Amino acid sequence: MGREEEIIKERERKIKELKEKGINPYAHKFDKKNLVKECLDAKMGEKVQTAGRVMTKREIGKITFSDLMDFTGRIQIVFQDKETPDKDFDFFTKFVDVGDIIGVEGKIVKTKTGQHSILVKKMDLLTKSILPLPDKWHGLQDKEERYRKRYLDLIMNPEIRKVFEVRRKIFDYVREFMKSKDFVEVETPILQPIYGGTNARPFGSKLHALNMEIFLRISNELYLKRLVVGGYERVFEFSPDFRNEGIDKYHNPEFTQVETMFAYADYNDNMKFAEEMVSYIVKKIHGKTKIKVHEYDIDFKAPWKKLSFLDAIKLETKIDFSKIKNIGDAKKTAEKIDVDCKKCETIGEVMIHVFEEKVQAKIIQPTLVYDYPVEAAGLAKHNEKKPGFVDSFEIIVNGMELGLSYCEQNDPHVLENYWKFAEAKFKHGDLEAQPTDPDFINALKVGMPPTSGLGMGIDRLAILLTNSPSIRDVILFPFMKPEK
Repeated sequence: MGREEEIIKERERKIKELKEKGINPYAHKFDKKNLVKECLDAKMGEKVQTAGRVMTKREIGKITFSDLMDFTGRIQIVFQDKETPDKDFDFFTKFVDVGDIIGVEGKIVKTKTGQHSILVKKMDLLTKSILPLPDKWHGLQDKEERYRKRYLDLIMNPEIRKVFEVRRKIFDYVREFMKSKDFVEVETPILQPIYGGTNARPFGSKLHALNMEIFLRISNELYLKRLVVGGYERVFEFSPDFRNEGIDKYHNPEFTQVETMFAYADYNDNMKFAEEMVSYIVKKIHGKTKIKVHEYDIDFKAPWKKLSFLDAIKLETKIDFSKIKNIGDAKKTAEKIDVDCKKCETIGEVMIHVFEEKVQAKIIQPTLVYDYPVEAAGLAKHNEKKPGFVDSFEIIVNGMELGLSYCEQNDPHVLENYWKFAEAKFKHGDLEAQPTDPDFINALKVGMPPTSGLGMGIDRLAILLTNSPSIRDVILFPFMKPEK
């Protein structure tokens, strides 16, 4: 029998013995009057009543020391002969193990080493732990195991809570900023009869009550625009979205964006809006706009650098795609810089491949790259001065796309034609192509004012603001392959 199996067997024995004695090892309630943080701030001699998980246990003669941890901190508790009642001292010694959850009453004291502690006067076992915690010296080191068993990660590496505290604050400050600009927070459907709003492969399901196929949303964009048609001129939503695509350091099948719709505005207005919002959030969280992200000092102070899509490619690769007029020449040019464009059908697709493979990773400081090819945003208005391009921009920071904005196409005839083209691509094997949404076309026929939307990844902003290596570090429960 291995060491872990022995520990589990011994703890199961203790549970059985406690139940035989009429003691419930899984209590219903405890009156936790003080957080551990409050106990740490309490004065000498002050009475406290708190609860948490036992993290250590050290017996030295007639005194036992233990560390008790809750979500606010960690404090030493002391069981001492002639100070702690014998029944509580004996119970703790005999039945309580590292990992158990207990409640204690006592007074604040300082030990001989000067450590702020609770001298226990009463103890209650609240939850008996069966599985041992990871080794206290080596902790939980394996990254995959930490993501898969986040509950253990939070116990053994409580400092990661700071990451999720920053993530929570991002929501707070986005909401604060939006409300200051008279945006109204709304909720739109997650289960949709027709998915749309971007190009992505969806997750499908079935609604048995109506015997119909349904989808988890890939975007909430079309519903926000329906609200603009209905008279909501400024709306936003924190949108959990689901896309059945690859998993890497920037992509998780389930992720969160903040999406906006801004009536009577265009993408130039949203450039200013995006700069102001992100710099506001960064300053609220860090107290400054310049922060360290990996090896770079990144300054989010507005205004940001603005670069056209064509100029961004030309600056990095020396290729001027404005002078290339046919797909064959475009592919040959891309091949010269080792970009595989064999499956590309248009010059725009070639340009997008070149940008994503050779340019985007080189953009470190916050940059607004604008006027993308039409292939990048089928729901955007076409640029009146640049045929083949749309009124759009992406926020690029540290080589990562942080957000996207464009002028929303509100001509129902243009959109009908686009969706016919997209559905033809779907029939030919493009599983990310969008289907037609007849009700949305109907909404546009009622009439939607000129509008610009902005979508920004909450997870990706959290990556930047916590200096994290991947999206899995800023999502409490990232999607993981099943254990073998």
